[in-house]
Amino acid sequence: MMEKGKISAAQLGLLFYSVAAYDGILYIPKITGKDAGHDLWISPIWAHLPGLLFVLAMIRLSNMFRRETIIQYSERLLGPWLGKAAGLAVIFYGINLTSVILREYGDFISAVFLRKTPTLVAIGGMVLLVSYAVRGGVEVLGRLAQLFLPLTFLVFGLLIILSITEWDVNNILPIMGKGIIPSVKGAIIPLSWFSGYMMLGIYFPFVSNQRKTTAYALLTWFCLLVTLSVSGLVSVFLFGKHVSTLNYPFIEVVRYIKIGEFIQHVDALLLIVWLPGTFIQLTSYLYTAALGASQLLGLKQYRQLVFPLGLLTLVMSMWRTPSVDEFEIYLGTSQVILDFFCIALGLLLFVTAWIRERVNRL
Repeated sequence: MMEKGKISAAQLGLLFYSVAAYDGILYIPKITGKDAGHDLWISPIWAHLPGLLFVLAMIRLSNMFRRETIIQYSERLLGPWLGKAAGLAVIFYGINLTSVILREYGDFISAVFLRKTPTLVAIGGMVLLVSYAVRGGVEVLGRLAQLFLPLTFLVFGLLIILSITEWDVNNILPIMGKGIIPSVKGAIIPLSWFSGYMMLGIYFPFVSNQRKTTAYALLTWFCLLVTLSVSGLVSVFLFGKHVSTLNYPFIEVVRYIKIGEFIQHVDALLLIVWLPGTFIQLTSYLYTAALGASQLLGLKQYRQLVFPLGLLTLVMSMWRTPSVDEFEIYLGTSQVILDFFCIALGLLLFVTAWIRERVNRL
């Protein structure tokens, strides 16, 4: 096996928490609010119910092939040609999501913090750091997640507490006043984010205590549900029905924080929450693409592919759409379709493996 490093089940949970949490903090109020209105905080709950089934399916699939990645066992399940096609889909998924997150990072940094800095400069610097971390191997990624993410939990909680003085809890009333349908419609995009759990097929063989993976995956699922629902709920408390009109609602939440003359203008604290999580998220996707490509090509090492793939994601992030508005349309249409395709692929592999296991027992 080309990867000699190991991570714990807890580190794996932290890696997968970053897959959706940090995008959700910025975007959940806006993308779910368009359909759900002030019930947007309920939408993540509906998304997590079917999402849990997909998580459990991917864990079960990984347990069937404990020492193989999804690139390897796809060929065993679907045959050489369809298996390679499935492997290519996983690799493209990693490359595409890396470029998407890079674009989100560049747009956010340029719009909120570094308005005079070219987006290419901000994204280019991040690509170099992410590529360098990925070359360090899966153990480095696990340790970085263990180092950074607990701090982001603490700061996120602190920001929520500091904003309490500005809340108007009546903004959430009436709860589901227009019925359940609007909040269910708002759950479609958050549900598509569970496609990231297909990467369990990449990371599972490198988990040292695989028997604890299910427990930590369930804990991660619950923490993600709380994070997305709370960030949406706080945004509603502050902005009510107008929350979906804001580009980055949670940054506006942070800007509302003011206690006396000493605690105010704490926008930079959001970077402590969001930036490390986005960095871990990028490394997770790029590692998936690099390791998957090397296994599909039969290479002995994946590290020589990291910087070329990083450059490719940089180009894709800049060429994807010319404007922020068009990029947001892409996120709500084409990207959602790609995410659900990956969910369908993961379920296809699971069902195929389950049927074969049943047949072999007969």
